[in-house]
Amino acid sequence: MGKRRRNVFDLATGLSLASLHTGITLFYRLPMLAASFSTAGKERHARELNRMVGEKAGAIIDGAFDAQKEILRLAANVMRRPFDLAAMTQTSTSIADAALRPAFRRVKANSRRLSKSR
Repeated sequence: MGKRRRNVFDLATGLSLASLHTGITLFYRLPMLAASFSTAGKERHARELNRMVGEKAGAIIDGAFDAQKEILRLAANVMRRPFDLAAMTQTSTSIADAALRPAFRRVKANSRRLSKSR
């Protein structure tokens, strides 16, 4: 049994859940960012600020690779089967979903981790 195909509703659900988790993450990180303007705050929150930047860079790289893999998968499907115009409506959604999925996972993990640490 293969992987379940994701569609536009899965992408919309992912975006709405990511916005919820982003709000939770910002609730915990904004005070850290505000405190980082002072020397003592910068030293105290340096690890979390570095982690924040590193996670964003990692999500961008993972998303770019996942989008490329999805493009290659779609191209291989087009080469193996007759071209289906009805399926073309799903291609951009599946590429965007593949590109955003690593960011969705990271923001969800951050909101859980930060809310448990308090």
